Amino acid sequence: MSAKTRSEIKMHKDQASGLRRLMAGPSPRILSLLSATTMLDQARLLENLAASLQHQGSHALILDATQQSLHHNVYDDISPEQGTLLEAVMQPNNTMSLINISGHGYSVAKLLPGKSASRFLNHADIMLQVQQQFKNMASEHDVVLVDAALNGQDTMPLDMLNNGEILIHMTRDANSITQAYSLIKQLSQQIGRRSFGIVVSQANEAQAQLLFQNIAEVARNYLYIQLDFMGLIPTDEHLGRAAKLGRSVVDAFPMAKASAAFKNLAGKIDHNHGLLAATFS
Repeated sequence: MSAKTRSEIKMHKDQASGLRRLMAGPSPRILSLLSATTMLDQARLLENLAASLQHQGSHALILDATQQSLHHNVYDDISPEQGTLLEAVMQPNNTMSLINISGHGYSVAKLLPGKSASRFLNHADIMLQVQQQFKNMASEHDVVLVDAALNGQDTMPLDMLNNGEILIHMTRDANSITQAYSLIKQLSQQIGRRSFGIVVSQANEAQAQLLFQNIAEVARNYLYIQLDFMGLIPTDEHLGRAAKLGRSVVDAFPMAKASAAFKNLAGKIDHNHGLLAATFS
């Protein structure tokens, strides 16, 4: 067989493989973020990251799956009239919309409707149905960002998230460092040894690298767990300014340090769309 023939066969196989992927539709990348910082810091991180993903061409969804937010709605784009995934299972005839579209174009949804509903997290049969609702919703997006918190069993609120990609959001604050390590330890003790990604905010590059190296060394030596540095969102006054304007930092101040950081993180999360955005920007 000539080199030309082999090349033609390879090209045909590559085209066929690409067509199969296209016909199958996009497989959503689902990332759960556990917070070792405040609810507001976590929400602002996810909102700016989702906006950055939309900016680069990725259809993004934020799912608020925390029990803490049952007391305070920290997401501006979640409507009081909006339905939740649990309500969709418990009240199948309810016509409430489950998704709200933010002014930045990304979608926002919520897992639980109120404080008393958190008891259903321990009902395996109900949560399996909720998980299927989530899968259906996720399939309509390129990237899903889950604002997650461990449940009473120190596992993720949806079982499928235990085996997915999990990031820990932390700062240089001593309480944040302690909480981040505790989250890693609690979850790994329940579902077994696995890797975690680390996102650091409110720091400069040198501080973030030192913080990561220290927690990664402790996790490796005492838990035999590998941590991966996913990115840094630096201290930047433009973040606060953008929030006061009700806009994302990448939209309001595209040249800011924080904007560059969010664009970089978004590119890592959805590599193909990140490359496409870089090509045509």
